[in-house]
Amino acid sequence: METFYQKLDSHIQNLSERYRSKYTIKQETYDDMITVLKYSKGNAQFKFWVKKNFKLVKIGDVDVVYGIKSNHPVVVHEQLYTKTKECHERVGHHGRDKTWSEIQEQYSYIPYDVVTLFLKQCDVCNSRQAFPKPIAGKPIISVGYLTRVQMDLIDMRSVPDGEFKWILHVKDHFTKFSWVYPLQTKEAAPVALKLLDQFYSFGPPRILQSDNGKEFVAQVIKDLRNTWKDLVIINGRPRHPQTQGLVERANHTLQLSL
Repeated sequence: METFYQKLDSHIQNLSERYRSKYTIKQETYDDMITVLKYSKGNAQFKFWVKKNFKLVKIGDVDVVYGIKSNHPVVVHEQLYTKTKECHERVGHHGRDKTWSEIQEQYSYIPYDVVTLFLKQCDVCNSRQAFPKPIAGKPIISVGYLTRVQMDLIDMRSVPDGEFKWILHVKDHFTKFSWVYPLQTKEAAPVALKLLDQFYSFGPPRILQSDNGKEFVAQVIKDLRNTWKDLVIINGRPRHPQTQGLVERANHTLQLSL
């Protein structure tokens, strides 16, 4: 967080003077804005700017400043890191554009450049980038138990077992050990619950790989990230089973045995 604010302060100092003072809103200014909106007190220029761009919303016993155009609460300078982090984690560490979109839906007065600065400081995203992508045709090498785990969903709708029509197949890349769990649906929430059970029983992996599409993976991340902050979740490209070769072959073996 300290590095983030150092970078942000340096960025603000490089702005032209006319933008610098109102690029972010510090807590002291925020308190003055509440005074203007409640009591119309303050210098004329500041009052004009506040009343033109902001409104006061009562939430319980708390006065909250909202942006008029966005109709979302204003985030003060001191909360920029925390709120950006929350939005970034809600979208599963899926990069700048999705994080920015989430911020726009929740808050006002978080500058776009703040997202870029935050992503450069995100340990989870940086650790994910640190793993080199395997060369096509070369095997993915794991160095120990639970360093890389692959998951996939097996479609058993043609031969269901009562209410259970899907199988979650989880395979450790190093030991080749498999865990399988029956599922009634292939939705992300029940998959995340089964993974939670497994991680509590056997420990979380360093990397969880899925081939089930980015939106699916993003939803699973939301449910797992709260407990395991350092878990790296990656997904191979849909319809390219070579990224999931180990678990795909095991799927076939499992289906034959069933």
